[in-house]
Amino acid sequence: MASRELSSTRLSVASWVIYDMGSTLFFSGVVGLVFPLWVTDVMGGDDATVGYTLTASMLVVFFLSPVLGTLSDRLKRRMPFLLTLTIVGVISTLSIGTFQYPLSIALFCVAVSSVYLSGIFYNGLLADIATKNNVGFVGGIGVGVGYFGGILAVILGFFFLELKGHIFLFRTMAIFILLLSVPLIVTGKYKLDDSFKLPVKKILMHTFLVTFRAVSHTVDNKSWLWFLIARFWYLWAISAASFFAVLYGVNTVNLTEREVQLVLLVGIITGIPMGALWGRVVDRVGPLLILRANVAMWVFLLALAAAIPILDLAKELWWVVGLMSGSALAGLYVSERPYVLSIAPKNRVGEYFGIFNMAGRLAAIAGPFSWGFISVTLGLGQSAAIVCLAVCALFAFFTLTLVKGSGEEI
Repeated sequence: MASRELSSTRLSVASWVIYDMGSTLFFSGVVGLVFPLWVTDVMGGDDATVGYTLTASMLVVFFLSPVLGTLSDRLKRRMPFLLTLTIVGVISTLSIGTFQYPLSIALFCVAVSSVYLSGIFYNGLLADIATKNNVGFVGGIGVGVGYFGGILAVILGFFFLELKGHIFLFRTMAIFILLLSVPLIVTGKYKLDDSFKLPVKKILMHTFLVTFRAVSHTVDNKSWLWFLIARFWYLWAISAASFFAVLYGVNTVNLTEREVQLVLLVGIITGIPMGALWGRVVDRVGPLLILRANVAMWVFLLALAAAIPILDLAKELWWVVGLMSGSALAGLYVSERPYVLSIAPKNRVGEYFGIFNMAGRLAAIAGPFSWGFISVTLGLGQSAAIVCLAVCALFAFFTLTLVKGSGEEI
């Protein structure tokens, strides 16, 4: 049995929670705010540049995550992977803009892939610091505190984007990410089994067999299959909307960069209490109903976002989109995993979550690609791209009506 890499002390729990702030800072600040504006405002790029770059990053994650996950299981260690990927992500983010444009784009890809992959090992460490009785509570604290990383990202952007520029923000955010990672890096244990020999071929074969077996089992459970299809479609919509919200708000809704940042801040702040509120409702009525409600909310929000420029509605409605999206995103986070736990056989929970994550990664590839392809490659513009996302969310909602809860007949 593997030895713990983190103790269950308050210090370890605190260090684990603080690390999530750094990850949220990266995705909210570097990926969602600074990089899109730097590409389009400074470097002469467009939505396709941003979308295809994110797609390339997520392709790397899609292929490496099962291999690294299997390797971690064989080594019975997560901290060495977490440390390496965190450092690579920080250095890559620090270096964006230091070199020529193509190399900076490549560095951004490396940073996104590294930080995303580090999350695999970060989530796995929860088992070390929590028990069956408080795993939900500890995980909930991580999500709630993690939102403060998003708030920090917006505050940094608000005060320094116009004053100091994009490159300064890349470096400043990278430093903050490193500082927020230090407690967990210092607290963790890194000792490896010296007798371990790395059978690369066996690990790759084992990864393929486990994945194939999990996919084949999925086909046998129709409700589970419908859920995964729905998850692919609604995360397609939500991932692309999250990545391109800033550009859409500035370029199509005609808000200023400061206004967009304030709307983003409001959405993040809303998500903090709503996560706890949705959690209580999930405990009362079950996760599937809440999941359907929040996907329906995303259909409405994406349709409203598309209608603002198309129907020439008041741009102040973007505040409604920002406010409600914070609640809708928190509702998804709170309801998805409990649903999986409610239907997964106890001896196949890991298998279910593996396929669950695979559907999300595929969506993270398709979403940014579709936005860049529709808005730039096809020349249809951002409004057409967001209409496509609304249709994806609508398709997901109807697919969810075919999904059954744990107590219903499948």
